[in-house]
Amino acid sequence: MALLINDPDNHQLIERDLKYAFWQNHAIVDAAVGTIVEYGTTDRDKNKESYAELWHRWIYEDYYRTYMLPLEKYGIKIHHDDVALAWDRMVKKNYVHKTAQFFSVGWPVAFWRQEAQTDKDFEWFEFKYPGWYAEFGDYWRWYEKLSHKGETSILFNQDVGYAYPHRCWSCMVPCLIREDFCCDEVDGKMYTYCSEICRWTHKVAFSAEYEGRPTPAMGRFSGRREWEECYDGWDVADAIADLGFVRSDGKTLVPQPHLHFEDSKMWTLDDVRGHKLGSPLKAFRALTPEQREVAVTEYRKGFKINPCN
Repeated sequence: MALLINDPDNHQLIERDLKYAFWQNHAIVDAAVGTIVEYGTTDRDKNKESYAELWHRWIYEDYYRTYMLPLEKYGIKIHHDDVALAWDRMVKKNYVHKTAQFFSVGWPVAFWRQEAQTDKDFEWFEFKYPGWYAEFGDYWRWYEKLSHKGETSILFNQDVGYAYPHRCWSCMVPCLIREDFCCDEVDGKMYTYCSEICRWTHKVAFSAEYEGRPTPAMGRFSGRREWEECYDGWDVADAIADLGFVRSDGKTLVPQPHLHFEDSKMWTLDDVRGHKLGSPLKAFRALTPEQREVAVTEYRKGFKINPCN
């Protein structure tokens, strides 16, 4: 309010900040916290609120209705459609579940341990999110099957059917809702985004000028922001060692695809060695405009997890 009192024209900056801040919080916080809440527990009491139910109470009822909406009486435009879109991503497009899927795919280069979901989990997810099993059931059965030492990591296993995603340059979360994937050129370079709002955030909201007004204090989303680019061409075992995700014995991985503690079940560097990491963004930038158009169309079609027998 002090910004408006000082200069009524500041409303355009406040509206911009509210728009991108809401979306960044949704894209980043819901991805991380939602995964922890839904997949980091064994409490499958069906009376317990799902993350989607918590989101509706915390974000829609509390933040949106009691904080954002009252700002309209001061002449500040609230982007109601963005709130509705975020909700749809949560309940119709399975944003949190696709994030958990991605986190588990990338377990070798993470710093946590994530175990497979069980029949008890399947029942709870299907109760809270009807249709969940049809989309994610086979994937989690694959994850359990490939969590055993000696298997090919799910990150590189070609039998599963998972297609590694592009990463959004704006929120840095992978582009998991594939039908919303988009790209654009900023300062002569091509970038990929998870959504139109994230594209707008990078190209418009964080530009050097916003609606004719210089904004020199805004960041520029520059630098080597994607770890896939940092380790492009590396053997995954060397990347894990460089990240420091190795235990004191110099070979056992900190991340594991299970919660077992027996030495015989713990994956080591040798178990993952021989697979190369690649940067989807670098490969995307190397395409011709015509090839890029085809790649975008194919990416938006998504992928299909193969049956796990």
